Amino acid sequence: MKHHQMKLVNAVVDRVCDVCGSSLMIETNGHIFEEVGQLKASWGYGSKEDGIAYHLDLCENCFKVALAALKEHRRNTVMFDEDQELPGEDFGIDKFRTPN
Repeated sequence: MKHHQMKLVNAVVDRVCDVCGSSLMIETNGHIFEEVGQLKASWGYGSKEDGIAYHLDLCENCFKVALAALKEHRRNTVMFDEDQELPGEDFGIDKFRTPN
């Protein structure tokens, strides 16, 4: 026997980029998909940021800007260190989750 009851459910209707404010919901072929990049950090004991957690939702464009800034920072950091490689085109790409 089934017992029914009305329940109030909270549903995500939109998600926006924390930098530019654009929607992260993309409509394709009548379906809505959530396309989001995330920048997260959770600092622990001994860190100057101990107990602080960060979470930013980013659209594709803002994610690319952040990635480019980090890539440039890496390049500037290791530029004169012969033991470390400069970042390439695949900087940051998860090769285990990305098809060839």
